[in-house]
Amino acid sequence: MAEAAAAQANVPSHHGKVGVMGAAALVAGSMVGSGVYLLPATFGAVGSISILGWGAATLAALAIAGLFAWLSQAAPEATGMGAYVQAGLGQFFGVQTTVAFWTLCWIGNVAVALAVVGAGAYLVPGLNEAGPRLGATLVVLWMAVAISWIGPRAVARMEGLTLGVGLLPVAAAAIGGWLWFQPQVFLDAWNPQGLGFGEAIGRSALTAFWAFLGLECAAAAAGVVRDPVRNVPRATLVGVGGVAVLYIAATSVVMGIIPGAELASSTAPFADAARSVLGLGLGAVIAVCALLRAAGCLTGWTLVTAETTRSGADAGAFPAIFRTRPGERASEINLLAAGVLMSLIAALTATPTIGEQFGTLANMAVLLALYCYILAGVSLIRLAGRFEGGRRTWAIATAAAAIACSLALIAQAKPLELALAVVPLGAAGLLYLWLRRR
Repeated sequence: MAEAAAAQANVPSHHGKVGVMGAAALVAGSMVGSGVYLLPATFGAVGSISILGWGAATLAALAIAGLFAWLSQAAPEATGMGAYVQAGLGQFFGVQTTVAFWTLCWIGNVAVALAVVGAGAYLVPGLNEAGPRLGATLVVLWMAVAISWIGPRAVARMEGLTLGVGLLPVAAAAIGGWLWFQPQVFLDAWNPQGLGFGEAIGRSALTAFWAFLGLECAAAAAGVVRDPVRNVPRATLVGVGGVAVLYIAATSVVMGIIPGAELASSTAPFADAARSVLGLGLGAVIAVCALLRAAGCLTGWTLVTAETTRSGADAGAFPAIFRTRPGERASEINLLAAGVLMSLIAALTATPTIGEQFGTLANMAVLLALYCYILAGVSLIRLAGRFEGGRRTWAIATAAAAIACSLALIAQAKPLELALAVVPLGAAGLLYLWLRRR
């Protein structure tokens, strides 16, 4: 995600600089999207104890966002996460990071497509079945490819049109939903599986971190912030903290309205919560809002996936067939490759419930992101010599905290999720050796 936002860091000075709150808005905007729409359903199986997992995920997000704030100062010439890692660890790990980020893009896109289908299933219940759900997911994915094929302007228009309506379900729940919050419903679903305290928090924290993907855009904000050395860390705290409060409040409200067992099987938790307190009509409105925002987010990330393929090929991380001329939009072969890979992962991860499939995909994407963050942390430790005195100590401490948080979250993953996440990393190593020989 840093690659997608890296261009923001190079905004010319005549466009003006922003202060702490403006930079915080940039950080928050990089995270607020479709990521939260299905999370309450995934948490329903764990129970409302998962709210504590949100707290753990927030602490990890703050540490990792701080890591990228330091990296933006240690390697200001870098233009994305892969470049940050390469600056401190060399080309091999830079390629690993690029491939891992590219993989999490198209895996995450399938999770976002499921959010679209889940909202659609509220309006067309037949989409709850595994077969129709897979078919609808494939249609949504290839529609996103088609819109991206038209060009970046079409994608930008769709993103702009859907951003505002997409915030409505989450904001409405976080602010107004407390009027219908029932403490007993929340407490009855506290820990239905009888999980250990640490296990319940750890499992939910790993999934909750999905909603924070994009926090590395804090580093990209440095180029447009007044006094970035002082203000970027502050903006990071405000932006990540603000998003955390919004998400925790919204998720808590939904868990206090919908009983746990019903929530776990929901395909559109925010719409179901609205329907249960205000009627079918408003529930449908909320479902449409979630559907539109998830669709807009998906088209944007489909284009980002194709562009990541192009930029990775230009940097030598992918075969030359994926390269494009300077200034050219993502080529057809990059979009086709993204479409095929997304279709395969949608079919291979199909499960009886949409929440279960979403959780698997989200965790795989998070694991790949955490691997990138660990490499970025090690890179910062190597680059810390560019700072002096106390600043060097703080940079190393921040990197160590980010690495520790990332490892703690990775330890919560299921063996199958870890195995699936390791596959692209092994492929990245083989790809690097093949490209070096050529």
